[in-house]
Amino acid sequence: MVRSSISIARQAVGDVAEAMLILTVAAATIVALSLAVSGTPAGANSVFAAKGGNGHGGGNLTTSAGCIIDTRTVTASGLPTDEVINFFVSDANGKTGWVLGFTDDGTWAEPVPVRTGPTTYEFASRTWGPMGSHYTVFASCYAE
Repeated sequence: MVRSSISIARQAVGDVAEAMLILTVAAATIVALSLAVSGTPAGANSVFAAKGGNGHGGGNLTTSAGCIIDTRTVTASGLPTDEVINFFVSDANGKTGWVLGFTDDGTWAEPVPVRTGPTTYEFASRTWGPMGSHYTVFASCYAE
C-alpha cells in the first residue's frame, strides 16, 4: 500500500513537470510569433541608447550591446547567444524583472507597458549574490 502510494505520487510529480514544460514552450512560441508579426507603429517615437562600456568597478557590469526603446517595445542587439537573458525594468515604483530565455541571433524585442515617468530597461545575465543582486548588463536603455 505504501509502495503504491509512493509510485502514484512520483507519477503525479512527473505529470506536473511535463505539463509545466509544455506550457512554457507554448508561451515562448506565442511570444515569438507575436513578435515576428508585430512591427514598429508608423510615426512611433524611438529613444536610442548608446552602447555601454565594460564595467570593472563595484556593482553590476555592463557589456557592449545596443538598445532601442519604442513606445511599447524595447529591443536589444548584440546580446550573447550562449546564455540566458533576463530583463529588468526600473522606474519610480521600484525594480522588477523576469527571465526572457535564449536568443539565436543576439537580438530580443520585449513588449513593455507605456511609461509613466523615467524608466530604465536592462537586458542582463543570470543573477548571483545575495537576493540575485548582481548581474552583467548586456544592454541598457533609459527614457523619460
